[in-house]
Amino acid sequence: MKPGSSGKTVSARIGEVAESFASSRGHLPGRWRQRDQARQRAARATIWRNRMVCAAIWALFASILALDFITSRENVSVCFAYVIPIFVSLFEARPRPVFYAAVASVLSLAEPLLQPPPDDLSIVEEIGHRLVTVLTQWLAAMLVRLQLRLLADAQDKAEFQQRFVDILSHEIGTALTAVTGQAYRLTKLSERLAPTDVVVRAEKIRKAADGIQAIISRIQFASSLGDGSFPAGQNSINLHAVIREVVEQLKEEQRGRCIDLDVCPKPLLVQGDEMLLRHVFENVIANGIKYSPPDAPISISIREHGSAVRVAIADRGRGIPQDDLPRVCTPYYRGENSRGIRGTGLGLYVVERIVDAHRGRLLIESAVDQGTRVTIELPQTSALVVA
Repeated sequence: MKPGSSGKTVSARIGEVAESFASSRGHLPGRWRQRDQARQRAARATIWRNRMVCAAIWALFASILALDFITSRENVSVCFAYVIPIFVSLFEARPRPVFYAAVASVLSLAEPLLQPPPDDLSIVEEIGHRLVTVLTQWLAAMLVRLQLRLLADAQDKAEFQQRFVDILSHEIGTALTAVTGQAYRLTKLSERLAPTDVVVRAEKIRKAADGIQAIISRIQFASSLGDGSFPAGQNSINLHAVIREVVEQLKEEQRGRCIDLDVCPKPLLVQGDEMLLRHVFENVIANGIKYSPPDAPISISIREHGSAVRVAIADRGRGIPQDDLPRVCTPYYRGENSRGIRGTGLGLYVVERIVDAHRGRLLIESAVDQGTRVTIELPQTSALVVA
């Protein structure tokens, strides 16, 4: 081997690894694009299928009505066939079983009124028989609605699990990429690295491992919130002091970030668990920082609002699309505006559960490219109880 070839080989290898890291980081956006294209194709297929199903339903209604006219009046069993289009509505994009049951009822009861009854059968008796078929049709509609609810629950559960897997694999995969990369450099360049470089790279490995542990801890914490097993203290807490400490901590971690704190003159007390409430404000303020430009200030105000304490946290970041707002507190849900920003999709879910546990209220207002305002109201208490 020629002199210097070893160094070139190591450099080339490092370059290849760096490129693989870059491609692995770009893998997720590529997968998102593929999913968007697949969703578009699925949407077009759904439209065509829905049109075909709708046409089939009305064809069935017309066929059953024609059959009802040509069969004998005493034979009301034809009306039981109206349950067929009701069940077929399960295959519509937006099923309407109740509407179809109403249509079937009108057709079942209207036919006797359009023709005179035979001599041996009164109109009252015939309508009575047909009312039995109408009850059957509505029973079919209720069964279809129940099935739709079960299908929706199963789909939500599947989407929930898919989001969990996607986010967990992405976040842990990113951290493991850092661990693998730094370990590779330590292995291959150990003889050339200065002791200070070894310390720096080892510190990066440690931080990546801490990140994985933080993800696992957050998932465990969210699980405890879900089953109600998390402990919540019942002490009087000075929100001024708690939020000031959180702001000072975040200012220290995010040097140069402007966080404006506006508090009312008198201390405002709430009852609850200080650790959990600290987590709430840390998460909401950190979200404002994460989704805002570096020079955009974060505004925090603490005010008395009737018998409650109102804390408003506003940023001037990218905002949340209106379609995503109702779902931002769903576990593992991340909206379109969160692409490229690390997160587990658990933050606001945890915040909402903690606020609910303290008998409070959470309100999120947002506009794309204008910012987000999170308002937290907690019941005020008058006495300071020492834990």
